[in-house]
Amino acid sequence: MLKARDIYEVILRPIGQNIVRSKWVYAIKWKDDRELERQKAKTIVKGFTQVIGEDYEETYVFVTQLESVHFICAIVAS
Repeated sequence: MLKARDIYEVILRPIGQNIVRSKWVYAIKWKDDRELERQKAKTIVKGFTQVIGEDYEETYVFVTQLESVHFICAIVAS
């Protein structure tokens, strides 16, 4: 879906550069009565693939709630 919406582009790996690996972590949050509250997903960087002095320049965090996305879509629509 992200690729179809042209959210990102695939680029070639620069020669001699380290690629920092990441993985997706999924969590299901339950209410006290075992009713589904929400589902969460986030991507985490595998820190052990970083090289000291090269990969510590920038930090990216992509965290959002569905309500925030709905709010932004409502603003755009209006």
